[in-house]
Amino acid sequence: MSGQIPIQFTELFNLQNLGVNPQLISFTTVTLESDKYRKLSPSVETGVVEAANSSSTMINANAENNDFSPTSFNENNGPFVDDIIFEILHFLDSMFIIQICMKISKQWRQTSFQIPLSLSFAENHFKQDRKSIKFLADCECLENLTSLNLARNRIGIEGVKYIATSEFLKNLTSLDLKWNEIGNEGVKYIATSEFLKSLTSLILSENEIDSEGVKYIATSEFLKSLTSLNLSYNRIGNEGVKNIATSEFLKSLTSLILSENEIDSEGVKYIATSEFSKSLTSLNLSYNRIGNEAVKYIATSEFLKNLTSLNLPYNRIGNEGVKYIATSEFLKNLTSLDLKWNEIGNEGVKYIATSEFLKSLTSLDLSYNGIGSEGVKYIATSEFSKSLTSLNLSYNRIGSEGVKYIATSEFLKNLTSLDLSENVIGNEGVKYIATSESLKSLTSLDLSYNGIGNEGLKYIATSKFLKNLKHCSPNNKLRQC
Repeated sequence: MSGQIPIQFTELFNLQNLGVNPQLISFTTVTLESDKYRKLSPSVETGVVEAANSSSTMINANAENNDFSPTSFNENNGPFVDDIIFEILHFLDSMFIIQICMKISKQWRQTSFQIPLSLSFAENHFKQDRKSIKFLADCECLENLTSLNLARNRIGIEGVKYIATSEFLKNLTSLDLKWNEIGNEGVKYIATSEFLKSLTSLILSENEIDSEGVKYIATSEFLKSLTSLNLSYNRIGNEGVKNIATSEFLKSLTSLILSENEIDSEGVKYIATSEFSKSLTSLNLSYNRIGNEAVKYIATSEFLKNLTSLNLPYNRIGNEGVKYIATSEFLKNLTSLDLKWNEIGNEGVKYIATSEFLKSLTSLDLSYNGIGSEGVKYIATSEFSKSLTSLNLSYNRIGSEGVKYIATSEFLKNLTSLDLSENVIGNEGVKYIATSESLKSLTSLDLSYNGIGNEGLKYIATSKFLKNLKHCSPNNKLRQC
């Protein structure tokens, strides 16, 4: 038929291999169904219906004779001008644009190529057939893909190779390959790829990478645009950190995540003494057991004075480590501080609460720290706490008395998120919260594992001050409030 839309499935994706149901491809799923907006011609409708009933590997008889490249068609024969289509596409999901909009007409297809696309695949999506990655990498329709999430898909070294050597993925700015078993060899493909030089965000956590893999990244001129790098849950060690800290190609990094990487104070020293660290605004070294000495390196570093977020959970820093942070003029720009599971106790909380350098904090996580009501009192009575919007004191032992300090505090009335789970607060503690005018801005409240009964639940349900709650967990279960 002369008016029929040619649909070339092999170029778009092998839909079945990607787990997409070809039956979804019909105009009935397009959101522009109203007659007052448009009505497709019978020939166009026929073309779309044929696509819905075709095998994902079949090509329309005219497909091979039609050029469907982004620049192949400039004539506007459709009911909409390009500008209107462009605006419509901005409201649609990327997969919908690929599966549906690019097949409506040449005009829609051409305009679709102007929209930045973002794709995220579910865990183990490619487990049955890793060759599906090749179909994705060879797809011309993804020339404007800017974000690709393949986390937990175990695509392996071969899968990474397809991505790294694809000329159609050269516009990627964000790539998530968490838990994909790529190892050092997979990292090498990424680091030596001229097609991935536009990347600004790279997530390679849980991939069995060591210092050798990090060296590929650190010495790559193609990755010099990176601003965010996540290598958590690997085994890069101090040597790997050294490679990062001394790299002239990674000096644009603003966010660095190195959780659980067998790093100690030596590794932290490399970061703290590197002039290439001065662009960092977010640093995550959680689960490395770096100790007090390492915290001192951070707190006294002139190159880390731009940090706004510092994550140091499970690092055995204790009171001494907290003191270094609290008395550091270089850390006065911090807005987020995570010190969970560090055994800081009430004394450690006092250092934080009385610190003039930490008065910009909006988010504070002190869970799992053996804090009692005395520690909570330091926070609740400190004028330096008035910027806090999120406070996590879960898995401590503050009791109902600690809750009372929070509920009656004039400095904590900007809180929107409060987590007090596992704190033995009981119904009495809930009552303090429910009757507190100071906590009326709360939108999220977690009180799980506190032995709260029906009486406590009633306090929450009938509270005139908790009307803004959107998420609450009063009894071990998150609820929409």
